[in-house]
Amino acid sequence: MKRLIFLLACVFPAGSTLVAQNTIEEVLARVEQASIAMEAQRKLTEAQKLEAKTGNYLSNPSVGYESLWGSGENRGNSGELSVVQTFDFPSAYGNRNKIARLKGEMYDQEQKAFRRQLLLNAQMTCLEIIYLRQQEALLHERLENARHLAQAYQQKLEAGDANIIAINKISLEQLNAQTALSLNETALRSKLEQLSNLVGGEPIEFTAQNYTPEPTLPPLHLLEEQYMQNDPNLQALEHAYGIDQRSIALNRSLSLPQFEVGYRQNFGLEGKAKGFVVGISVPLFENKNKVKAAKARSFFSQAQLQSSKLNLSTELKQLYEQAQTLQRSGLELRQLLSRQNNLEILKKALDAGQIDIIAYFTEVNMLFESRAQLLTIERDYRLAVAQLFRYTL
Repeated sequence: MKRLIFLLACVFPAGSTLVAQNTIEEVLARVEQASIAMEAQRKLTEAQKLEAKTGNYLSNPSVGYESLWGSGENRGNSGELSVVQTFDFPSAYGNRNKIARLKGEMYDQEQKAFRRQLLLNAQMTCLEIIYLRQQEALLHERLENARHLAQAYQQKLEAGDANIIAINKISLEQLNAQTALSLNETALRSKLEQLSNLVGGEPIEFTAQNYTPEPTLPPLHLLEEQYMQNDPNLQALEHAYGIDQRSIALNRSLSLPQFEVGYRQNFGLEGKAKGFVVGISVPLFENKNKVKAAKARSFFSQAQLQSSKLNLSTELKQLYEQAQTLQRSGLELRQLLSRQNNLEILKKALDAGQIDIIAYFTEVNMLFESRAQLLTIERDYRLAVAQLFRYTL
């Protein structure tokens, strides 16, 4: 939870306007608590850790009894009771213990990776919801502008100051705005349902409509260093490599002799006899090539670990460069839009006859498209930053 708070302090600093009835932090806490998938993963991890411990116990003891019948001079019954326990070479138990511990740590890291991905999906869904709500406000503005214009030009048409071409152009704009708004509403409902599904289908209220102030990106080398140290997927692969390394030593131990120790009692015609049983089993054939196979698996897991580190480093660099580019583009577009003519100025120019309806809609469409593009850039920037800081979840 401390890491979660650290992430939200970086990406969503305190004092932001992203406080409605639920913040993103509260949504993530609820997802972690109520997610059916997360609970299933916890149970799976528990079962895997218990299973990892089951292979390091002694083999089952062997208990046998023989009963013999004699004839002739050896007439009578005799029997023999034996209890025998088999032991592997002592180093095998130490290696098994270390493998069981490494497996338990690996399963813990896999659970952390699952949790992190679940919370990242929830966080990115929340960011998508904020984007869709901002776009909804923009589309409402576009639709209301088309409606007011339609009413005004209908009056002009009735007074003979407008033509049907202008009315058709306005009607087309109104239809396009209404269609875009309906599609956006559908997408918003879908994202809200996705967020609800993350908590087992329970209703969840998330009403935020604005992002927090933009976070400051740390230097790439610091971000990469922290990520490499705290990424659970990498740590799980490191434990898998450690398991394969230890498996080499285990298979070498299993290539050493096994021992048998036991007790035997004979019930013969001439009385009872008892004593100890000591034996040795030499594995000449059973474990052939197992050490070579363990070395091959170890080589594969080492290569997989190195490949994952390289891929992760490349992904982080790409996300970092993408975030920087989006941040610059958003700043430039925001500054450009602040200098452009707004809707009121365009309406006055249209009413004064300085521009015709075609020129008006050309400018208006360009303005709305630019503002929609700015919303998309801001969303993509937030999503990229969320992925860059996902190691803190």
